[in-house]
Amino acid sequence: MAGANEWMVTNMVTASPFETVAEVARRMSSANVGAVLVVKDDELWGVFSERDLVTRVAAQQRDPNTTDVGQVATRELVTVDADAPLQAVLRVFRENKFRHLPVVKDGKPVGIVSTRDFLDFLISRCERCIDDVNYHRQLERGVDPYDHPGGSFGR
Repeated sequence: MAGANEWMVTNMVTASPFETVAEVARRMSSANVGAVLVVKDDELWGVFSERDLVTRVAAQQRDPNTTDVGQVATRELVTVDADAPLQAVLRVFRENKFRHLPVVKDGKPVGIVSTRDFLDFLISRCERCIDDVNYHRQLERGVDPYDHPGGSFGR
């Protein structure tokens, strides 16, 4: 069974709770991510997401150049274990209605999963399954799936 460790992002962007929102937002933008794990002393301390930026910084008219990310990050964390099965991860996303989920192993942060990562994983698995079914159907009909122009053999 597929676990979160098969599709989680391991080169996650992290931040210290004492960095400014502006610094972290620039890093998020350059890395093209919607959330960072806030880590203090190698422990998962919080998550700072685009939603936090909108609701806790912009909407409250806080200065991102003087506000520490630790002041506005989400502290009540929900995490999943790296070995959590697909259905368990989906349940956590559904029940909590958020888009970024920290992944831990032995209590330490090892990755992050976004709903986009989750959907990409599901789609690639479905496509592989469909290709496999089509391949076996062709074999059952006595057709060589690779015997066509552009197949696996050169001209």
